[in-house]
Amino acid sequence: MGPPSRCISVIACRGVRPAAPRAWAAGAMGLVAGLWVTPLGVAAAAGVTLYFIGAVISHLRVKDYELAPAAGLALVAAVAMTLRVLA
Repeated sequence: MGPPSRCISVIACRGVRPAAPRAWAAGAMGLVAGLWVTPLGVAAAAGVTLYFIGAVISHLRVKDYELAPAAGLALVAAVAMTLRVLA
């Protein structure tokens, strides 16, 4: 799985193309900042989870069944959010 801009061009999601790489980067920065600010980390993990759920849905819409990386990362983000909330 590569950078979001390359993956999005393969999947051909119209309308989300300019915002998706920025959302990906913002989620990553939010997760790092969330190590010190708990509410920010929880919000970032929720956003990243939704981002990757959207990636899975986009893959399924175009009948691209190589969605293991997106599904795996969605699961990791959901686990990170759950652990952060419970900590």
